[in-house]
Amino acid sequence: MVRAADEELLEDLATKPLAKLAASLGINVEEWLEVAASPLPVTMRLTPGRHDADWTREKLRSVGGKPIDWMPDTEAWVMPFSKGDMPDDQTKKLMISLHETGRVTRQEAVSMIPPVILEPKPDQMILDTCAAPGSKATQLAEAVPNGLVLANEPSSGRLNMLVTNRGRLGLTNMLITQHDGRHFGRIATPGVDGIVVDAPCTGTATTRKNKELWWKWSPKEGRSLFRLQTDIAYRAAQLLVPGGRMVYSTCSLDPTENEAAICEILRRAPWLRLVNIEADRLLPGLKVHRGIDDWPILDQDVNVVEWTGELPKLPGLSENMLNPSQREEESPPLDYTIRVHQHDNDTGGFYIALLEHVAERTPEGVCKSMILKRELMREPRVMDKQKPNRHTSIPAQQETIDTICKQWGLNSDDFSWWQRGKRVNLSAKMAKDRLYTPKVQNSKGDFWPGDAFHPLRVIHVGQPTFVDNKGIWRPRQEALELLRPHLKNGLIDVELDIIISMLNGEVPTIEDFPVKIERGSSILRCGQYLCPVWVAARVSFMMDDYARDILKMKIGIEECEEEE
Repeated sequence: MVRAADEELLEDLATKPLAKLAASLGINVEEWLEVAASPLPVTMRLTPGRHDADWTREKLRSVGGKPIDWMPDTEAWVMPFSKGDMPDDQTKKLMISLHETGRVTRQEAVSMIPPVILEPKPDQMILDTCAAPGSKATQLAEAVPNGLVLANEPSSGRLNMLVTNRGRLGLTNMLITQHDGRHFGRIATPGVDGIVVDAPCTGTATTRKNKELWWKWSPKEGRSLFRLQTDIAYRAAQLLVPGGRMVYSTCSLDPTENEAAICEILRRAPWLRLVNIEADRLLPGLKVHRGIDDWPILDQDVNVVEWTGELPKLPGLSENMLNPSQREEESPPLDYTIRVHQHDNDTGGFYIALLEHVAERTPEGVCKSMILKRELMREPRVMDKQKPNRHTSIPAQQETIDTICKQWGLNSDDFSWWQRGKRVNLSAKMAKDRLYTPKVQNSKGDFWPGDAFHPLRVIHVGQPTFVDNKGIWRPRQEALELLRPHLKNGLIDVELDIIISMLNGEVPTIEDFPVKIERGSSILRCGQYLCPVWVAARVSFMMDDYARDILKMKIGIEECEEEE
């Protein structure tokens, strides 16, 4: 919280546009400012299913971490410090190493809410339209272990963050695409089962980590994003199967980006309806506020403009941003949506709405994008198949699959296998069954041929797992956890003192290695510890510094050195 010494700052912030916005929404500005101007506590998600989850929990407890009570179905933790105020270097090193090795995912607590509200089923295909940096997309992937997540990001720069987050978690059930969300490619029938639209927004509820917003925001900022937000959501609604559900969310306080956007989405996509968010059931103990239907018009000085029946001439303001009473329309049940304010739960702020494609409104039984606008009066034609390039993911050759399975003792039927250059990725079979194999109809009624992802622009399929090193398929470090229950060959059992000596910098020659080991790629095994190595003239670890640090913590090397 903000200390008494910062009272002068609070007095200054109380005059800023964001404070006026909060006041216009009926928020107690004095209580809100105390938290909205303070740093966020570090929060994170524990990766489910890892073999050493109990060890990770113990480490989090050792530095004061506590489970977040209002997230009963997602194991989330909150720490007693902010990102910039960690107690010591050792704690900072622990936090970084746990995240980088995929044991936890640093994520703002309220950012975890949209996937929880969606309630995806384990075998569904889910689309995240604006996925980078990947915290929600990976959370969704963990929630659908037998399904698939299409993680989409239009920006090449942000795409790299998404790829990194997918990689460190070893997720096979994520497929990464690069589309402008307003023009996402057509998907084979029947469409996607669930969608999260975490729309680009002004971030007016993120003041605890984006301090510049206090001086930067004005009402025209949210109005400038209204069309983009609703266009992305409308395209997503066209891809949703009848009966499927879609979450729309922002990290903004501004009703223009929230309730007004929902009204516009429902006007443009009449096959949707709002679903009442059962916050008490899904997020027990979290204090929420219900969506509003009487938001005010604000001028550029964030003063409330009295409604006279005529649209005020304000920058970016259009009629579809007015509240229902001003438009003389019946309001949809906007109290079905929820708002989370920073000061109520010591979090950031968020807005969440849940929408459903009403099955009876689409008797064709498929997503709206697959329904032709007019009947085709000719035979549909099959269009030319797109030529692959060096960045295209294609099914791995059977010879390659057989070689890898023989080398590592894997069952080829456990995964779908893909190749991109010298890398082999493992993915959930749904990637092939629902997206790659089927042919896809275009808007004119013709068909893109099957056995291709086109017209989707797929950047990555599944988890990069093996790399070709001079004809030897070496497992990547970040894929070890997904391979752990499947490996039968290539494992070399060693004593702990060998692992310790190599962690302390020794690189033994193959002749001096205490057990027989073949040249090429192997994995040293000592109890639960798996350490990938490359064997040439010497035996070398193939682990980065973060993995080594975690292994040292587990073995207690640092403690042993201090005792000596």
